[in-house]
Amino acid sequence: MFPLVVLLCPMASWGADQAFDIKPGLWDLANTVQVSGLPPIPNLDQMAPEQRARVESAMKGMAGNPRTNTAQSCITREGIEKAIAKTNSTKTNNCAPKLVSASASKVELHIDCASEKGDAKSNGDIMIQRRDPEHFTGSGTIKSVGANGRIMDMKWSMTGTFVSSDCGNVKPAGQ
Repeated sequence: MFPLVVLLCPMASWGADQAFDIKPGLWDLANTVQVSGLPPIPNLDQMAPEQRARVESAMKGMAGNPRTNTAQSCITREGIEKAIAKTNSTKTNNCAPKLVSASASKVELHIDCASEKGDAKSNGDIMIQRRDPEHFTGSGTIKSVGANGRIMDMKWSMTGTFVSSDCGNVKPAGQ
């Protein structure tokens, strides 16, 4: 859930009075995430020892070294508007993004999230900065804490490079 929120929240800020000034079209995106700690999985303590060991081993494999994923994304004005509506809807998620500041070249957000059962909470800060209409960078941190006391910290960074006004075969984001 949280990686999706991290990707959608910057779009929510583009609805501010002063639009984030990037070109619509096909973009190359690179996301790097570094995780430390274990996710606040609420029922981990209730699992059988061998099942718990498998889950913890898999989660430890995610922690430590940064992981980078690259993808192409078609960003349209309509897609941004839909992302704004979806991100700001309390019916579709359990996160509350708050716009800290916005300009044509920089957006800052604070986000607070809670799991459906209220047994895990996350908060963090996100910044997206435009270098020019064809390049932007982003960074952020999110801390998740479970009722069981488990803490997971996530550091995130992103770069975006405009490729073309024509998205070709790449469907617009959100479709």
